[in-house]
Amino acid sequence: MGYKLWHVLVLATSILLFSCSEDPDILFSKAKTEADLGSRQKALNYLFEIQNSHPEYTEAYIFAAQLFFENNNLSEAVNQCKRGLDAEADPAEIYRYLGNLYSLSDNNESAYQYFRMAVESDPNNVEAHISLGKVLGEKNIYKQAIIHFNQALELDSANYMATVGKAQIFANLKRTADAIVLLEAAIKDEPTRGPAYAMLAYALENTATEEKTILANYALSVKLDPENRVCWDAYLRFLGRLKDRDVQSYMEDVPIIKNFVSHFPKEIYARRWLVNIYFDLAELDGIYWLEAAKQQCEKILAMDENNHYSHYALGRIYFEQKKPRLALIEAQIAFEMNPKSTYLELIDEAKFSID
Repeated sequence: MGYKLWHVLVLATSILLFSCSEDPDILFSKAKTEADLGSRQKALNYLFEIQNSHPEYTEAYIFAAQLFFENNNLSEAVNQCKRGLDAEADPAEIYRYLGNLYSLSDNNESAYQYFRMAVESDPNNVEAHISLGKVLGEKNIYKQAIIHFNQALELDSANYMATVGKAQIFANLKRTADAIVLLEAAIKDEPTRGPAYAMLAYALENTATEEKTILANYALSVKLDPENRVCWDAYLRFLGRLKDRDVQSYMEDVPIIKNFVSHFPKEIYARRWLVNIYFDLAELDGIYWLEAAKQQCEKILAMDENNHYSHYALGRIYFEQKKPRLALIEAQIAFEMNPKSTYLELIDEAKFSID
């Protein structure tokens, strides 16, 4: 009887231990679900559980770092990566993610160091070579950038992003024909991805290609990949360089910029761009456009109440709408934040109208 009881206890203990150490893939899936539902802390709890029970599980550290970074906590994001390194998780992947964190934080030098460490940790890591190639390109170290894109392509000859990255270097070096050959091949292989179309448009800027063709390629790139900030930045940069500034041109620009804002609603510069377009349309087409400008100013101030330009812009709007007292208030707020001469001029104009 005692022997059987002992076996029952052993079996029960084994079942208990098994239930307490759930499959890390299942826990990770639960973490992803909670994050998608907006339950950040619950997601982190699952990830911490994985880190404790399966310390080698690299994704648990990287996803935790991502959640902290998205919550504007870079230091804790970095700490999560360092915990992974201490636990001997995949160093190449963690170094690469650290590089991404610093790249997104506009710290290219730290990004470069971590991408370099990722390649050193695993010379066969294709994504690490691509990341290092990109940051070298941003530092204008083109010769070394091409080396790493070539190494990525040696490891994976059909790699789309390595091809696009190498083409960008060629475009920057004015080797436009070489860039176009690579990009057309990438588009042929993967016609439903956006970056190659954006890079093709960028390369075509160095040719006699019509503006509408370049714009069409940029438009297709963001249609296929609407969350890709690199594609959008190149598109909007080109859009801002166009010289035709008539009503029709502005009317074509507005939906493009509004589309960008719908995907990146916190980008104040794009809303300010809309404000300025609406001011120009008010002069060219009618004062009713000022209401659209006012809406964008109010949205900017809802995100940043200390945005002095938006206070000034509201002052201009009120002044044009024959509301000088409101114009004066906004102009004074703007001037107190930033004593620019244009803000002072609006104050004087508003005071003169009141008198």
